Amino acid sequence: MLLASFVRVRDNAGMENWSDGSDTNAMNRVVILLGTNYSGSHLLSHLLSSHSACVGVGELHRYTQLVAGDTSAPVVSQYTTSPLFADLEGLPISRWHEVIEQRIRDQLAIPAPVIIDNSKKIRWVEQVAQGSRLDLRIVHLLRDPRALVLRWLNTYGAAKQRRTQRIRVAKRVPSRAVRILLGNWSTVFTYKWLRENRQISQFIARTRYPHAVVTYRDMVFDTQSMLTRLMPRFGLSFEPAQLRFGESNLHGTIKTAHAQVVSQSEIRPDLKWQTQLDQSASAAIVGNKDVVNYLKSLGLHCGSNGLQSIVDKAHGVS
Repeated sequence: MLLASFVRVRDNAGMENWSDGSDTNAMNRVVILLGTNYSGSHLLSHLLSSHSACVGVGELHRYTQLVAGDTSAPVVSQYTTSPLFADLEGLPISRWHEVIEQRIRDQLAIPAPVIIDNSKKIRWVEQVAQGSRLDLRIVHLLRDPRALVLRWLNTYGAAKQRRTQRIRVAKRVPSRAVRILLGNWSTVFTYKWLRENRQISQFIARTRYPHAVVTYRDMVFDTQSMLTRLMPRFGLSFEPAQLRFGESNLHGTIKTAHAQVVSQSEIRPDLKWQTQLDQSASAAIVGNKDVVNYLKSLGLHCGSNGLQSIVDKAHGVS
């Protein structure tokens, strides 16, 4: 049994003091998940939105794209089939969650819904935050850099794609530009991971939104403990039904490739990096001082099967 706290929380504004919704003037309660692509955010959104007081709106930042019938996004959505999402494109983005919440109250009879938005992008939070009636909470989902490096090595396989990534990452991390420009491809993608996650951490520190940090490892290997610690941050308690997330029809979007797995409430940990990532590349990521220092600032380190808390390490938990 893991010994550490699975959800590390920086609580800057009383996350446990949300209104119960009995006040009609209460602010709309919205949780937005932030993370890199391939971090597992759809799974986390399913687990959260399967709570009886929560409603998932999926990757709402893709709304216009999906309503227009764009099939390039690898998700299926409820945006054209559920009245909760009807005709949002005519409204400013800053009002979307307010309108959806009122529809949830009216159509689903959930008196104080918590909206789970899986949009992952800082720019989306900035657009949404312009709504004056929103009480925003952030969950930063962190996946092991070794998993993301392997994923990006496979995703950006063409020489032109990789060159573009090298130049882009070097420009965005100028203090390490020489290392990125001269290093191997795993170095490029290590700094891509670092830059994207550090940007989220800096955004949270700057805006001081109440937030929690959740690791992919804790989400997939000790799901109930993770949820038991996380839900009170939204003024709620864990419900066993959250582990049966496939029974819920309030997810907003579902990854096309995972639709069957979701319907069966299955959690399939992806640890391909343990066998498919070159061992020297893996060791270089774990030993990268920039990665080590960033993770240490969050109380984390690279463990044998993913990111784990330093407290776990101190107790000899691998």
